[in-house]
Amino acid sequence: RMVRHGASALESFEELVDKVRSFQRRDQRKRLQWQEFCDRRSPLRTKGGEGIRDARLHTASFLCSFLEAVEASNLPDVSELMAPTSPAKLRDEVSAKISEDMPDEVRHPRAWNALHDALIANDTDAATRIIEAGDVLLLNQPSPTAGHTPLMLLAMGHCQECLVHRLLEQRGSASIAVRSQSRRTAADYAAAEESRLLPETIKLLRDLETACVERTAACRCPICGDALRKRPLLEFHWDRASRGEEKNLLLQRFFSQNVHRELLQAQYHQINNTKRIRKEISESMSVLEALEEAVPELDNSWHLVDLCSGKSITSALAMLRYPSMRITAVDRLAPEFVPHCIDPGNLDPSMRYLQQDILGEPFEALLEKLLGDQPTAILGMHLCGDLSFRAAELFQRLAAVRVVVLAPCCLPPKASASTPSELYASRDQEDQYQRWAQHLAGVLQGSPMAVRVTSRAVEEILSPKNIVICAVQLNGHAWLFERHLSGESVLIPK
Repeated sequence: RMVRHGASALESFEELVDKVRSFQRRDQRKRLQWQEFCDRRSPLRTKGGEGIRDARLHTASFLCSFLEAVEASNLPDVSELMAPTSPAKLRDEVSAKISEDMPDEVRHPRAWNALHDALIANDTDAATRIIEAGDVLLLNQPSPTAGHTPLMLLAMGHCQECLVHRLLEQRGSASIAVRSQSRRTAADYAAAEESRLLPETIKLLRDLETACVERTAACRCPICGDALRKRPLLEFHWDRASRGEEKNLLLQRFFSQNVHRELLQAQYHQINNTKRIRKEISESMSVLEALEEAVPELDNSWHLVDLCSGKSITSALAMLRYPSMRITAVDRLAPEFVPHCIDPGNLDPSMRYLQQDILGEPFEALLEKLLGDQPTAILGMHLCGDLSFRAAELFQRLAAVRVVVLAPCCLPPKASASTPSELYASRDQEDQYQRWAQHLAGVLQGSPMAVRVTSRAVEEILSPKNIVICAVQLNGHAWLFERHLSGESVLIPK
């Protein structure tokens, strides 16, 4: 279908649609001009009475009339929609509301609310009504998974840009410096290439964020600027233990060692505010104690490699127990999500983080080069499926690796060709896990060098996946032959 647009050559309907859409993508002002043009002139209406905004649903003549209005600079004035309050005045008003005490963002629990729904649906009328109601919690609440606040959703381009200013006026500024799960603020989303906010709005958000961070600096991490709680969750559990209320033996030993109190410091906030910190500590303590029991001469001359380190709690505890030990944490997480204690640029240069997929082909060569000939222990807490196989494989192939401590988690996929069928001989999950642990112990026992393998359930681990397997090379370490661990099943090589 060919149509005439002004004095130009004949154009297809698709070309007209593309021109209208390209016009809208330039910035938020132009998108609002298209929306206002539709509201005023389009015969097509939504249930809410607004003009239909999808260009493909309009006639070619309507699209031509819009493009002709563009050429004639005869588009609706949307300045009032863009900024009901001048950016400078709004900046001053909002800055005056920012608390000089604890940052407000730590007070808002994550949940999905009606304002999130309205913004995701681009329902400007519904969003406006909720914003005008002035409920501070709804206006600043992060979503449960992604951690998106309403201000972030507006910064991404949902609904009309004027709502950014209205939200800030209605105390929505409390979330101005909040970071989402991907560690981005509303200003970061506004500045992204896909955002179509006006430059003055982006600058306003950034200025307000900077002012908030500066005013609340005393309540923020000195390294990353994250807002801190007045009392870390770990401190609550520490007080509980000091009153004799902690009954778990692993946790009792953790809290009894003052060296671990360092974790209460602000730079460890990614660890000390972990929701399931008791569970995480019990797991990390179990593998570290298994290593210390298997290698009584463990000292700072060793290299510890923490595979799939996650929050790196095991690495952090090892660093505090052995301050000069070389420790490498390995995970696929981007470095900005890793606790500061394993960032060489901030704390201890002996700590190193590798962002690597341990199942990737280059990893083995990379690790071998990194280890050199330094005696090394590999730790793997709750490695799922093939990750546990990989830990055993590295122990068997790399000469520098003298010890591996493994706490397996989920079984490998049943459909995988490499998965032994006997693992799924029973439908009972506990029995399956026992078979899985026995199989891994057998794999380690089949190593080409002389090894000693122990496997036992550690009841104090706060998880049903509580079997810890330890394999130690015997060659060149005669003292290891004399070790006897009471209560353990010990597999002696043939």
